[in-house]
Amino acid sequence: MSIKNNDKLIVGVIGLGVGAIHLVNCLKFKFCKVKYICDRDKKKLSFFKNKFKIKNTTKNFYDIVNDDEINVVIIASNDQDHSYQIIESLKKNKHVFVEKPMCLTLKEFKDIIKIKKNKPNLRLSSNLILRNHPFFKKLIKNKKKLKKTYFLEGDYNYGRLEKLTKGWRGKIKNYSVILGGGIHLLDLILKIKNKKVKEVFTTGNKIITQNLKKIPKDFALSILKFEDNSIAKISSNFSSSTDHHHIFNLYSENTSFFYKRDKSEQFFREIKKKPNITVKYNYNNNDKSEILLNFFETIINQKKKAIISEDDLFYLMKISLMLVESHKKNKIIKL
Repeated sequence: MSIKNNDKLIVGVIGLGVGAIHLVNCLKFKFCKVKYICDRDKKKLSFFKNKFKIKNTTKNFYDIVNDDEINVVIIASNDQDHSYQIIESLKKNKHVFVEKPMCLTLKEFKDIIKIKKNKPNLRLSSNLILRNHPFFKKLIKNKKKLKKTYFLEGDYNYGRLEKLTKGWRGKIKNYSVILGGGIHLLDLILKIKNKKVKEVFTTGNKIITQNLKKIPKDFALSILKFEDNSIAKISSNFSSSTDHHHIFNLYSENTSFFYKRDKSEQFFREIKKKPNITVKYNYNNNDKSEILLNFFETIINQKKKAIISEDDLFYLMKISLMLVESHKKNKIIKL
């Protein structure tokens, strides 16, 4: 589906949890028109319809997909619905912006790749929001200056265990804390490291939720080895008795970075030649629309560089699913 520079993007938003943030951002963009909102919750639909004067509301995803005027679909539904909603949207020639994870199984992943190959002019991207954090943005931009990065580690501390024990996440057969959280840190590590992964291993436990038999494991620890023998570690910690936050550390020959709670520290090996650097960041929801805006811009102008390329997204999903597979089988998987 081609979009001319003077055309509006006609958007359908599916899911009004996180999707409500996307809805608000779409309404700010002058080249967007939100035609439809979709959610299973009638109260949410009524609230957002009245608040933003949205004419069309539905509980049925297919009302959006089958609307020929809509050319962009934003998917923020429950995780188990992402893959089929992506596939049906692509079949109907819609550009797709989806919350992570794109899918939950290798079969779903292969099905998405298959349909996307037949739709090369359609844009598909995901809301990997930490890419736009000023610390990670700068680190990605300057990654070539890093010499011999030998270890990276990221911790995804969810701090919202009730969403696993009482919400829809704990009811999903294939739900994984790696796909639901750790994937954000994995995305950053893959982008900064910029090397192929040659083997992975994941282990985990559910000590905190052991009395809830049907709940998936709430903690996972993943190890990745890259083609240059450097190593990364990612913890996906849904059971943490903390607030929601991320930790990221990087070690290389010439410098090391430590990031926690919007504060970063950089240390240099030649300490006498260069002082250590500490930076504090003010990062909030007002800064979180750039990934979506960039996605829209790549539709309007196909020469515009995507913050999250399709290659990045597909490789991230491949490695994420290998981590999940290793977790299930409790063994090292070589790629």
